Amino acid sequence: MVGLGWLDWTIVAVYLLANLGIGLWASRGVTSAAELHLGSRDLPWWALGMSVAATYVSALSFLGGPAWAYGDGMAALAIHLNYPLVIFAVVVVFLPFFFNAGVTSIYEYLEKRFGVASRLVNAALFLVSQTITTASILTATAVVLSFATGLDARASIVIITLAVVAYTVIGGLRSVVWTDVFQGVILVVGALIVLWAALDAVSPVSGALSRLAADGKLDPIDERLDFSVAPT
Repeated sequence: MVGLGWLDWTIVAVYLLANLGIGLWASRGVTSAAELHLGSRDLPWWALGMSVAATYVSALSFLGGPAWAYGDGMAALAIHLNYPLVIFAVVVVFLPFFFNAGVTSIYEYLEKRFGVASRLVNAALFLVSQTITTASILTATAVVLSFATGLDARASIVIITLAVVAYTVIGGLRSVVWTDVFQGVILVVGALIVLWAALDAVSPVSGALSRLAADGKLDPIDERLDFSVAPT
């Protein structure tokens, strides 16, 4: 456990209260289910973009990514090479289609197009897979919170869950987007601070890069068909 001082606890408290405050602020004017789920369709594009990016970078990515790269080097990037293609297809083809269809979610469209059974089956599959994913993310976050504060891991999971559910229920999608923007800024600033500290620790950088290259850590493409390695 890392001992936290009053400044550390103040930062944690301010962060949690800020998220709840954003939820309360975003809840103003929410008078219908459509506004709760769609944010009145007037959220700025840059906020939506930051929200998607911040949502994708979970505790698993922020903690597990560096650990994976430490072991496999640039090969950890291989699994992400398809992302630009997928994002392009989603933004250019799927998002305009569903937006113009006037539906709240893809499940609503499935019901209109294929019937209730299609909606229920796909919604159930999503809920099961998302429950497993969310459990993993909460566990990773709770491990960090427990390490830093000494709180029990189960208590950490409950605290995190209650805070997220609270601001989500209070403000709906608008609350989720703006808290994601806030969290995204913290993620970027934190990553830059870590990068600065890492570069300072391995100075000179040229020597570190030479050693990494000699160990084969800078090659992003592993052409071996080896099912014992993650990129394959």
